[in-house]
Amino acid sequence: MTATAAGHRQQDGRDILSRLRFSILSLEFLPGEPISERSLEAQFKISRTPVREALFHLIRDGLVIREGRGYAVAPFDMDEIDEVFAFRDIVEPAAVRLAAKLATPAEIDLIRESIMSGHREFTPESWLELGLDFHVRCAALSRNRCLAAAMQDVTTRTVRARWLSFTSEDGRATTHREHSEILDLICARDADGAARAVLAHSAAVRQEVRKTIGGARRFMGRRGVVGR
Repeated sequence: MTATAAGHRQQDGRDILSRLRFSILSLEFLPGEPISERSLEAQFKISRTPVREALFHLIRDGLVIREGRGYAVAPFDMDEIDEVFAFRDIVEPAAVRLAAKLATPAEIDLIRESIMSGHREFTPESWLELGLDFHVRCAALSRNRCLAAAMQDVTTRTVRARWLSFTSEDGRATTHREHSEILDLICARDADGAARAVLAHSAAVRQEVRKTIGGARRFMGRRGVVGR
């Protein structure tokens, strides 16, 4: 294989992974919906190898599961959601406590600019990117790569559920306000306040997620939601 061909294949793999992840997170592909390599090849007009590689990454992220010889979009697992939020409540306070001690004003300003831009110019794509990015970037201010990686996993596993409840303008406004408050506390070097703020934010999001998924069971069907 030539270097050019290898480069195109790598780019195809990144593109299909990004497009599939967005289709799943935005609920274009519903939880529990069967998917196949062949159908994805036809839909995205791409060869099987990058499709297979993308599915491997999505299985690792918990967004796709193996189902017999094929695949399916992972259902909402209510037990896992509770576990993820319990884990988040351990990891994120530790991350923002360190961030309040170590973050520079310039780093905080970059995150603030990002959330302001995303709030002013809302699109589904920008919101999903912001939803995946904000808590990870705040955790990265801790200078601890393990904490940042843990928050990356947590946000990936919950952003699909959050999409159901934050498509409204009120929901986005609440998210923006709470994110801004967390940043203000980090900027003020208030480690305890920042930790309390992320716990309160997490509790509110968890309650809204469970409520919204419960209300969405009807259109997602039995395959779309499992657990309590």
